[in-house]
Amino acid sequence: MIVAVYPALAHSQTVSVRNGEGEHGFGWMFGYEGRCYVLMPKHVAGLYPKVSIMTSAPVVTSSATTIAPFWPEIDLAVGVGGSALDSRCPARLDDLEETPQSLNAAMGYLHRLTPAGEEERTALRIGNRNYLTFDAELAGGQNTIAQGTSGAFLFVDGKPLGMAVTSNDTSRATFIRSGEILIHVRRYLSEQAGAYVPPEPDEPVTPAPAAEGALPLVFEAATMPPVNPRFAPENMLGGGQFVFSPAARMSFVLRLEETAPVSRVVLRSTPSEGRTMPKRIILNWSLEADGRNFREWTRGEMGRDGVFDTGLLAPRNIRALQVIVLNAWSSGDIAIDSVVAQ
Repeated sequence: MIVAVYPALAHSQTVSVRNGEGEHGFGWMFGYEGRCYVLMPKHVAGLYPKVSIMTSAPVVTSSATTIAPFWPEIDLAVGVGGSALDSRCPARLDDLEETPQSLNAAMGYLHRLTPAGEEERTALRIGNRNYLTFDAELAGGQNTIAQGTSGAFLFVDGKPLGMAVTSNDTSRATFIRSGEILIHVRRYLSEQAGAYVPPEPDEPVTPAPAAEGALPLVFEAATMPPVNPRFAPENMLGGGQFVFSPAARMSFVLRLEETAPVSRVVLRSTPSEGRTMPKRIILNWSLEADGRNFREWTRGEMGRDGVFDTGLLAPRNIRALQVIVLNAWSSGDIAIDSVVAQ
């Protein structure tokens, strides 16, 4: 086996995917008419409409709504990404176009991400091509293709050649050809995507009552995914909880639709079995819509009653708010119920 680990590309299009059943895989993202989409196998998307997406370093995480509007036998789904991914989507759908060079290639590189967001490339030997798929095997045969590789793309000269969907052998995998993916996805996006309506959630969510004087916040980005897409960060601004692992420092950004004076921020958390509350919290602010040039505003500790309240501060014009959770009150995953800016 030949493995090459390079520093993560600033705009690598390979992403990690975690579905609502807790299973992991990969995908490839691209931009189309101002939206970011992620291609993945249907079995990686799973049974629930929401998945969590993690990019290469510097890591950005986002939720995506998945759809599989293709013929039943094709293991293919499309995720409609959140706005946090838009700036990381320079690839285009037409990059899936097959070329004489890619069709005749004997070797390619399988692109995957490590948990830290570093891009890992593994050399594979291509063979057994047919109309819809091809097989590829490890070039060195000294290791295995691990489970969870589904959704990883094989690249030839920097162009995606196919997406891994099955592996019946520890040294080889079967790939859907990129040209086949292109046919179906292009048809869907050109004919139906304009009328796309996200599916209703399995369980209706009752929006949390708005606090008096609360400003409209939009989730922008986070440095870590939730423990499950059903506990996505968007829940903080509606109903439910945002739940994440304490394995690394969490930082997330909330954006205002336009610059507005903010004088108070309140975070609430309800611990439960296996879940705890944030403890030390830093709030940073920015005047820029993309959240650059953050400056510290205040810091403090969430009380044991599950409330972090800055109290009334001198009003400050803010466009983006960054919340950094330094630690937690006890062990377990960290839960945040809501974030309100006034």
